[in-house]
Amino acid sequence: MKPEDLITYCGVYGGTCARWCKYTVFRDIATIFSEWVDAQGYQHWMSGWVKEFDYTEFRKALDFFSKKDSWLVCWKCCKGGDGRPDCEIRKCCKNHGLDVCFDCIEFPCDKVKEDTKMIERAKEYKKLGKDEWLRQEVKKAEQGFELHTGKYYQIWAKRYLPTQNPDKK
Repeated sequence: MKPEDLITYCGVYGGTCARWCKYTVFRDIATIFSEWVDAQGYQHWMSGWVKEFDYTEFRKALDFFSKKDSWLVCWKCCKGGDGRPDCEIRKCCKNHGLDVCFDCIEFPCDKVKEDTKMIERAKEYKKLGKDEWLRQEVKKAEQGFELHTGKYYQIWAKRYLPTQNPDKK
């Protein structure tokens, strides 16, 4: 996918989401950690010694996070069909023929006026213009930015490889 394909209807760059399929660190870590705890033999003694810790549920969680076909993994971003199918912003943008909610003449409408993060994204998007905004978002993703936490993660920056650099034509 090209970076512009990862712009969601609500104006998020999907490449900064930890669920994006190119960000495999959480799956890799869960797999490695599962292997490590099993190699330590915790499954044999922990349930009898540590009553406040449910090892079986812990391993189920690690198995869940390690799955490549988990719903946690987003392969197509929202415009490609991933994400919440009941999303009101998606429905509205499709009905209005918009690529991003910010382009609507009614923005911010009642659906989004309480979403302060979205309002801030819209201001930045409009101030910079789509191309510069996208360039900056791709750069943030390369540096390990994760949109839900608003933090930069070193582990992501080391492993994340963008599919295409928008600066190169």
